[in-house]
Amino acid sequence: MGGSMGFSPIYSRHVLEKSYRHWAETFLSEFGQQNRAHLVMLTKQGIIDSETASALKNAIGALDTTMKIPREFPDGVEDLFFFYEKQLEGLLGEKAGSLHTARSRNDMDATVFRLYVRKRMISLMKQMLAMTGSLIEKIKNSREQLLVLYTHGQPAQVSTLAHYLASFLIEFLEGLEGLNTSLRVVNQCPLGAAAITTTGFNIDRKLVSDLLGFEYPVPNSYQAIVTSHWLTYPSMWFKSILTDITRLMADMGHKASCEVGILSFPDELVQVSSIMPQKRNPVIIEHIRIQSGMASGDFQSLIDLFHNVPYQDVNEVADAPLTNFTRGCETFSGLLELLEETLLKVSVDEKKVDDIAISAGTTTTELADELVRRESISFRTAHRVTSAYVKSGYSLEALRKEFQSLVGRPIGMRDSELKTTLSPRHFVEMRTIPGGPSTQAVESVLDSIEAKVRGISKSLDELVKVIAKSEKRLTTEFNCLG
Repeated sequence: MGGSMGFSPIYSRHVLEKSYRHWAETFLSEFGQQNRAHLVMLTKQGIIDSETASALKNAIGALDTTMKIPREFPDGVEDLFFFYEKQLEGLLGEKAGSLHTARSRNDMDATVFRLYVRKRMISLMKQMLAMTGSLIEKIKNSREQLLVLYTHGQPAQVSTLAHYLASFLIEFLEGLEGLNTSLRVVNQCPLGAAAITTTGFNIDRKLVSDLLGFEYPVPNSYQAIVTSHWLTYPSMWFKSILTDITRLMADMGHKASCEVGILSFPDELVQVSSIMPQKRNPVIIEHIRIQSGMASGDFQSLIDLFHNVPYQDVNEVADAPLTNFTRGCETFSGLLELLEETLLKVSVDEKKVDDIAISAGTTTTELADELVRRESISFRTAHRVTSAYVKSGYSLEALRKEFQSLVGRPIGMRDSELKTTLSPRHFVEMRTIPGGPSTQAVESVLDSIEAKVRGISKSLDELVKVIAKSEKRLTTEFNCLG
């Protein structure tokens, strides 16, 4: 077991061994990428000669295919980097050490971690965009589907399922835009910062950055090593998105409850009781909420981790915290699938919506508005008249009596006109103002949503192309070393 370098067996077991395995299981691809890019740069800058470069290139290629990384922490090294360097030495002898010229584990690790976080973010953002496309289609097909919206746990006003889901989707896209912005923070190259102050060698930081598909080198070498933003910025946005998801699930759970019952789910998303025959539990909502909470905890832990931490190179910016990031990302990916399944398959009980809409007076705001327009009275007076109508148990006779009392003349609207004004469909159709629930208003919101999706997709696609092009260039340049 590791520890022959003089480390405490307990320290080795709980720190060094865990880090070694984490690197071996998670970061080998990124570790190899930065090794290749650094070697190409050292050669192009004349920092190492072509013979050494060729030998290193061949040895790296050989290790890629033949090196077996022990499951157990090996003796004589403290981490995977030193194990790898030892393997190079076995092939090249003293020349192996040339690969680490003008480089520190500090900038090497920081580069590896950013490459990894970038990869994870791109994968999740693609998944989010795919879900967005599915949800847009659901919204388009739900523009005529009436739904009662609640405030403070009470029936409030009539809307549509499309209006309701579009509200969530806008917030979801705001989170996605935040991730896209934080991706630019992540996508900067630390390599070349060395320990913290760069190096006296004539390195080319931009070349390495380009070979690894980064946008540009981190501008300040100290910041390149000590910053937490490559981890905390995406974590903050993931947590924000997860918070929105839990709120939507809590609300949908309320709307699907026996007491409300305006949302329902197919049998494939419902579980039953082992003893109570009547039970249909839409527990998929609970599982989304649970997994969102668990992932949120992982991301929040990374934000909290840096509170009162010295603004230096410290192990908070090392590999251990990425365990939580990886777990959070994996949980997030799974719950996105559950969320998409839930939102696409939820349906509305139209009869219950109609019953609640009428019995709870959810359309009476429109009655007050229509009294203002048709009867030329103030809204406050119209509100009092309508309140009397509600308190009477929705008696049109009581409405007429209150109007006569407050206004001093009979109301001019016929009963048929009053009933039309109070109908749920009429309520929605009247709300054509941008942002409202009418078909026309939802259309304009969908146009805005789709434009936003196109913008994010274009940005992400361009980055993916840059990365693919850089990987191809890196392979070509590396293979040309001899």
